[in-house]
Amino acid sequence: MRKTWKKLTFEALLLLCLPLAFTGCGGGGGSSAGTGTLAGGTTIISGIATKGPIKGASVAVFQLLVSGARGTLLGQGTSGAGGAYAIAIPTLQASGPLLITVTGNALASYTSESKGADVPFGATESFNAVVESGSANRKITVSPLTEEAFQKLPQILAASPGPASSAKLANAVLAANARIGSLYNVADILADPAGDIVERTVLLILDQMVEDSKASGVITNTSAVMTLLRQGLTDITQPAYQAYLQVFNTAADKVKLANPGLIASIVDALKIRASAPPVEPDFTDVTPPSTPVGLAATTFAIDASTSSVVLSWSPATDNIAVTGYQVFRNGSRIATVTSPGFTDIPVTSNVTFSYTVLAFDAVGNRSPASAPLLVTPNQASLNVIINGQISSDILGLPAGDVVAPSAPTNLNASTTALTATTSSVVLNWGASTDNLAVTGYEVFRNGVKIGTVATPGFLDPSVTSNVTFTYFVLAFDAAGNRSTASNQLQVTPNQASLGVIVNGQITP
Repeated sequence: MRKTWKKLTFEALLLLCLPLAFTGCGGGGGSSAGTGTLAGGTTIISGIATKGPIKGASVAVFQLLVSGARGTLLGQGTSGAGGAYAIAIPTLQASGPLLITVTGNALASYTSESKGADVPFGATESFNAVVESGSANRKITVSPLTEEAFQKLPQILAASPGPASSAKLANAVLAANARIGSLYNVADILADPAGDIVERTVLLILDQMVEDSKASGVITNTSAVMTLLRQGLTDITQPAYQAYLQVFNTAADKVKLANPGLIASIVDALKIRASAPPVEPDFTDVTPPSTPVGLAATTFAIDASTSSVVLSWSPATDNIAVTGYQVFRNGSRIATVTSPGFTDIPVTSNVTFSYTVLAFDAVGNRSPASAPLLVTPNQASLNVIINGQISSDILGLPAGDVVAPSAPTNLNASTTALTATTSSVVLNWGASTDNLAVTGYEVFRNGVKIGTVATPGFLDPSVTSNVTFTYFVLAFDAAGNRSTASNQLQVTPNQASLGVIVNGQITP
């Protein structure tokens, strides 16, 4: 493999292009605030630049032209110590497709998870992310995964029928991000990896690939690995993919050895997925999914001023398959999920929010938005108004205790096939703590409460196999204070004789 690797890295050097050098300063860096509108007609585009976290790098936001090419520079700044960035751009440009570029310099560095130290992020290194809109309150991650999606975009645009248009570009951007996510079993590659252990594991493997390339002595930065990824993932039927797969598996084995337990199990699942990746979508498909229906919500008071909103809806249908759903609050996209159900947490109590959901398929075709749902979560001890109806989901709080328990941690699952079509799911999680005492836990499947237990652990006795379910857990105390939600865990139990995919983890 050493000969092949050196050849690939040499080719990488020939294929790399120097990014633009950015001058001046824009919206500033280091802020972790969400996207929001400022006075003067500007909008803050924010998120995190990570490989591990990239600090001191140049960050620029560009308009994305209908051809997929980089357009006008809209704003620029610098990533902060934790990789966070915040760039001001004209509000009129924020709703259209955007390109975010993170470029290294002499002072920039990133945290190598494999090495356990900061390493230089030089001027020849850069990552890009494409997003169909920079809507308010949405953080956008820029990482090696989003760079892969950026490289995939021209191929999707070329295969998509019809003339260039903003709608075609937006669909192609969505398809590119979804395609790379499907290869690594990551629901939303633009989301912060802090909330997705599978995404963090993928980035850890890619970091190990970089460290392996440095050990070869051919190159000393990320460029060779990124070129290998671009070549290998352009077409999974070509020999370049097999070269990528060999390097990926070598790095994955090292990560597994260094991280026994859950990460090691996720690594095994990622290797299996890499060896038999999902089939390339038919990018000539122009049929959108059906509109999601049945959007409903329940809310829970977190404290005197904030609440959580648990959304659920009926699955959409498609001529081929629905890939996922986008969730909007007050017209701004706040999440992408692969199955019906999402928890918006936290939100301000006594404020009315309008939620809508749309479905999309593997090539980016998007359904019309669902009918809007108005939700007004009230503070602790009151009820909640949903489309004018009073809900009794929030318990009254006795005076003196307004402290909520801590969130349950490390929600995980195992499954057992019962018949050819049904399975059971066993959930476990780490116990919560409270200033007085934790009374119990509420268990949710696809945003709907399915049980209450006094101690960690729950059996979902019979679910349909080969269907993905999303679980999360809340803790509550005797006063009715409820914790924030645990991690959201996606579980796909397979039929008898097969395994189960849990957030990318294959279990017997």
